Amino acid sequence: MSLLAQLKKDNLLARKAGDGVRATLLGTLVAEAAMVGKNAGNRDSTDEEVQQTIRKFLKNNQEALAVIKDPARQAALAEESTILESYLPAMASESEVRALIAETVAGLDDRGPKSMGVVMAALKARWGNNFDARQANAWVREALAG
Repeated sequence: MSLLAQLKKDNLLARKAGDGVRATLLGTLVAEAAMVGKNAGNRDSTDEEVQQTIRKFLKNNQEALAVIKDPARQAALAEESTILESYLPAMASESEVRALIAETVAGLDDRGPKSMGVVMAALKARWGNNFDARQANAWVREALAG
């Protein structure tokens, strides 16, 4: 079952159960995720596209949490974030990312700044978007410098 189909199924179950927060969130998410595929050639969205949409929703929630002061709204946003995170694959751990960086850097002939793309490409090939790219970038710079 595709991720989009799972979201649709869970949205229906949430509506039947009367879970307003979950139903509203998943309804909006399904509509947005489905639109990505429709806009890209009138097709179904891929799991990767749906995951990108979920990450976009998560990012928006995190930004809203940083500025909203109302405790009730903060709790609702935190609940939404938990729901969204449950649909994403587990992120690679720091030790896994650092190990692959060290392994990749050890195999490089040139350890200059231009090699950064090679290392980041290896990380992306291994985990796709399931690692903290911003943090990995700093670790790669550190590994290439040392």
